[in-house]
Amino acid sequence: MTRTMILALLALACTRAPRSDGPVPLSVSPARSDALGPVAVEISGRAFDAWVRSDFDGSTGDGLDARFTAALEPAAGGAAVPLGDVALTERRTLRATVPAGIPFGTYRLSVTDPRGRTGALEHAFRVVTSTAGVAAFRVEVLEPPRAGIAFPVSLTAIDAQGVTVEGFEGDVTLADLTGTISPASAGPFALGRFQGFAVIPALATADRLTARDASDRSGSSDPFDVVAGPPVALFFPDPPVTAAAGACSPRVSLELRDALGHPALAESDLAAQLQSAPPGLAFFSDAACGSPGASLSFAAGASRASFHFRGGAAGSVVVRAVPDSLPSAVQAELISP
Repeated sequence: MTRTMILALLALACTRAPRSDGPVPLSVSPARSDALGPVAVEISGRAFDAWVRSDFDGSTGDGLDARFTAALEPAAGGAAVPLGDVALTERRTLRATVPAGIPFGTYRLSVTDPRGRTGALEHAFRVVTSTAGVAAFRVEVLEPPRAGIAFPVSLTAIDAQGVTVEGFEGDVTLADLTGTISPASAGPFALGRFQGFAVIPALATADRLTARDASDRSGSSDPFDVVAGPPVALFFPDPPVTAAAGACSPRVSLELRDALGHPALAESDLAAQLQSAPPGLAFFSDAACGSPGASLSFAAGASRASFHFRGGAAGSVVVRAVPDSLPSAVQAELISP
């Protein structure tokens, strides 16, 4: 310790206000290690003060004592691990060295000052498995995906025994069998895990999500289907039809679509009123035009419904379908002489 540092610490010790009850560690940086080698850490806190000793009878001598000790105590129980090279800095922090090879787990930090007073910080340091131990990734799709809608995914770095590799904090690329997933990457991981959202705009059966890191270590999810999103529009999927005046028309279909234009399933029964312009067109639910009906219904779980019409005057007629809760759809049909 330099003469300048001693004088500075002496001044701080002599001028500080109320007497401290002892050191109070607040943080350790870095706060984790894979224990493959020694790790230099810095401990921040309060009341990290040197002890100014003054012996008026001359039995022990005067001096400045800045000798701190620190140790990591396993949260799960067991012998404490003393830290090496503990030294007080000019910033009133402590520098120390965590030895290599200590067991995996979470540790409590204890700091003892020159007067023998001790303070502790719970969950201060964690020893995690090394990134080199990653054998694969566990990939989980947490909710059934719907096309174009974000769904949650969980990614975990695991070793050959399936144990989480908490030391992995990198990124991975994401891919699926449709080639449309976004984002194309995920990360950084925290303690070997990542949770986020992905979007697949394409419909798919037995799709799979794959995560792969820069070292070509990968993992894939179980198969899953990507189904359409909720219906947001009504659509005439087929070309206009032509019917002879006074005769029953061919079938006219209406289809529910999601926000991306995929055929969508009704989530509950959905009715749509049928109108014509000019007015006067008669609507029916059957191919013989024997069952009149000015509306049609999409049953829950269905994507299509159909109707027939009959008109007496030749010419073009616009058919409008007006659902209960969606925008209306129109199509021009033809009545021939």
